[in-house]
Amino acid sequence: MVSCMVKFESTENRPRVVFLSSITISVVLGSLFLFGALLVNLSRGETAYTQVDMAAGSIFVFVITMIISLSLLPKVTEKLENRAKSEKILK
Repeated sequence: MVSCMVKFESTENRPRVVFLSSITISVVLGSLFLFGALLVNLSRGETAYTQVDMAAGSIFVFVITMIISLSLLPKVTEKLENRAKSEKILK
């Protein structure tokens, strides 16, 4: 079993880590969306999506994933910290 343990030096670093993680997740998912749109255009003989559609879709995916990840990641990090603390107490 692989355990994922998140350790923060202090609670002051948490907002920065959450923000950087959110940006990373958003960039990755936006890139995956753009890559998928490009693959669809290449696989069909004709253009399925215009460049404007792909750019707007990528920006939309980026913004939506930023909103979702910024609302979920603080809860996830807190649960991981609490789990690590409880495991440390039990040992």
